[in-house]
Amino acid sequence: MGELYLVGMGPGDLPGLTGRARLALERAGTVIGYTTYIRLLEGMGLLEGKRVLRRGMTEELDRAEEALERALSGERVALVSSGDPGVYGMAAPVLELMEEQGFRRLEVGVGLPGRFGLDGREVYLEVVPGVTAANAVASLLGSPLSHDTCLISLSDLLTPWPLIERRLKAAGMGEFVVVLYNPQSRRRSWQLAKSAEILLQYRSPKTPAALVKSAYRDRQEVRLLTLEELKEAEAGMLTTVVVGNGQSRFYEGTLLTPRGYGNKYDLSTGEARPGQVPGLSLRGGEDA
Repeated sequence: MGELYLVGMGPGDLPGLTGRARLALERAGTVIGYTTYIRLLEGMGLLEGKRVLRRGMTEELDRAEEALERALSGERVALVSSGDPGVYGMAAPVLELMEEQGFRRLEVGVGLPGRFGLDGREVYLEVVPGVTAANAVASLLGSPLSHDTCLISLSDLLTPWPLIERRLKAAGMGEFVVVLYNPQSRRRSWQLAKSAEILLQYRSPKTPAALVKSAYRDRQEVRLLTLEELKEAEAGMLTTVVVGNGQSRFYEGTLLTPRGYGNKYDLSTGEARPGQVPGLSLRGGEDA
C-alpha cells in the first residue's frame, strides 16, 4: 500500500515549515508540486535523493491525479501546497478526484488520516497542515485577525465573479476582517480596486488595510494603507491583502484589531465597565 501526504509547506522558509511537514517530506520518496514550491523546497535542502516532479500553475488536477496514481502503485508521495493544503490548496482536488473515481474508506472512522481503496488497490492518505498565508501575514502585521475574519479569493478562474462580489458584500455587511487571496495578476488587473469599492459601501475610507508580498521569503514587502488607498494599489499573486473592520487601527507600525476586551473592561484598571459582569455575555448594542 502506497502513501500520499498532502503537505502544507507554510510561507516558504525553513523555520515556517512545521515539524510534521518536514517529517512527511523526509519520509517521501517522490515529491510533486508547482515549480515555485519545488524551488523553495530545494533551497531548504529537503529534496536531495528524491524523485522530484515539477508542474505548472494551472495543472492542479494533473498533479492530484499523478500523485494519487503513484501512491496507488506503492510509492510514498508528498504532494505539496504553499500555506495549508486545505486552504486554497491541493486537499480539495485530491479528495474530489477520489470521490469521482469511487474510492471507499477501508476502515471505520471519520476524518483523516485514513486508508482508501478502489478495485483492490489501496492508499494511505494524510493531510499535513501548514501555516497559511493569512496567519503568516498576520504575524508580520501584529494582530489584524483577532476578531471574526473571512478569507476570499479574488481569482475568477474557478469561481464566477458575481459570486465573489456577493461574498465581498456579505463580508462588508457582516463587519468581518477580510483577507484577500490572489488579488491581482497580469490578466486580472481590476478586481482588487473593485473589491475596495464594494467594501467602501460598508466601512470608512480610513479603514486600515495592508499589502504583504512574499511573506517570510526573499523580497518580502509590507505596506500599510487605507481602504480608500487600496483602490489605487497594485498587487500580485504573491501578495495577500488584509482589510480591517470598524474597530481595527494602526498602532506603531502594526495593524491591530481589538479582541473586544475594551468593551467590557477598563484596560487601565482591569475592572469591569459599568453594567458589565465578568463571565457573562456582553451587554449593550452591536457596536458596544
